[in-house]
Amino acid sequence: MSLKGGAELRRKLQQIAKEAPKELGRALFQEAQIERTESMRRTPVDTGALRASHEVTPPKIEGRDISVSIVVGGPAAPYAVPVHEDLEANHPVGQAKFLESTIRESAPHMGRRLANRVDLNRMAK
Repeated sequence: MSLKGGAELRRKLQQIAKEAPKELGRALFQEAQIERTESMRRTPVDTGALRASHEVTPPKIEGRDISVSIVVGGPAAPYAVPVHEDLEANHPVGQAKFLESTIRESAPHMGRRLANRVDLNRMAK
């Protein structure tokens, strides 16, 4: 990005501020897709419905808050919570806490991963 003078800098910064929530939502959605894939890999499999039920919601922007959700279960697999929480169950494939363990392992690195996905040039156009 190149700038010519204070007025152009101000315009670019205003544009970045305007586009930042959408860009951050895009980056967060992409990261959530990676988490979803890893959670699916760890999900116990009987019929495959629980594994297939993983979804990522589109980014939700409310003021300064930007969020996405990874949703597992729903009508296709209403037993998702008991399977996720039962630490005593023996799963030939997968494990309990399949989503939680994925998120906990990624949490320390998520800020850096999100920052690497944010494109200032895209926001400054």
